[in-house]
Amino acid sequence: MKTQVQLTHGKSKLLIALLLLTISNGLAQISGNQVYGNNNYNSNYNAEVLPNHSTVAINDNVLTVSVKILLNKKADGFVMTLGLNEEDETVAGCSKKINARIAGFIEKIKSVGVKKEQVYIDFISQTKIYDFSVNEDTAKQIEKGFEIKKNLIITTTNVSSLEKIIALASEFEIHDVIKVAYYNNDTDTIHTSLFEEALVLAEAKKVRYMKAFGKRIIGTPTATEEFATVFPKTQYKTYQAFETAEIETNYNNRNPYLKKIARKNKTFYYDGISSAGFDKVMHPDQTEVGIQYVMTFTMHYKIDTSI
Repeated sequence: MKTQVQLTHGKSKLLIALLLLTISNGLAQISGNQVYGNNNYNSNYNAEVLPNHSTVAINDNVLTVSVKILLNKKADGFVMTLGLNEEDETVAGCSKKINARIAGFIEKIKSVGVKKEQVYIDFISQTKIYDFSVNEDTAKQIEKGFEIKKNLIITTTNVSSLEKIIALASEFEIHDVIKVAYYNNDTDTIHTSLFEEALVLAEAKKVRYMKAFGKRIIGTPTATEEFATVFPKTQYKTYQAFETAEIETNYNNRNPYLKKIARKNKTFYYDGISSAGFDKVMHPDQTEVGIQYVMTFTMHYKIDTSI
């Protein structure tokens, strides 16, 4: 989000102007099986789209001061999506089986503090299933039954309950962890806090440079603000680490063979925004995966050229 405003002489008026902006409480979607669908090298949030270092520029007419702040923040809550399906010869049979599994699971997760009201059942699809009936040299496609798919969307504020929920889900043959969304409740407060911190840092830079060059500010300054919310979903990368042997094929061998390649494990890891180049990093020692907020604030001051 990018905002440009003209500053008044009072800090409070600028603050009010910026707070009139509407900031959405987006959900950060992280991990779960959806990570296999990420094009990690393209979706990674690149902090270099913003200035990759703190900048100050001055000429005869204008002083430009840029401030960058990074905030690492733990999530206030989580929204987990689990997927399940059921097959049967009839729609009624499908519904009965899948609803029994869901009811049993919802009752079970009460033991980890998840209430029924925290679970939303999302009906995904009801489709026919086809198979083939083979008779001598003829294969005829026939209707075999039906399949119903549903998703369970579960909200919790306890990070330690996530793995417990997944373990309990497996008891009801619910194995598809589609995604886990992380969110913060106080995005507006976070924005305001970073804005006020940026004002303090920008003012300190302005004073330092005006003193160094013996100049004086006149008129009304202007400001440009960029406030970015970086969700963990875009910050996961993948790699494979292994060494392998070479094999030479002998084409004159009359006994051909089939070569089977061993499965190599693929690893995903979280790679958040680097703290390099920021004027201030808040909670730099946070190890828990959460949401990152980037504030880039640029001030433009008019210089008194009569001095």
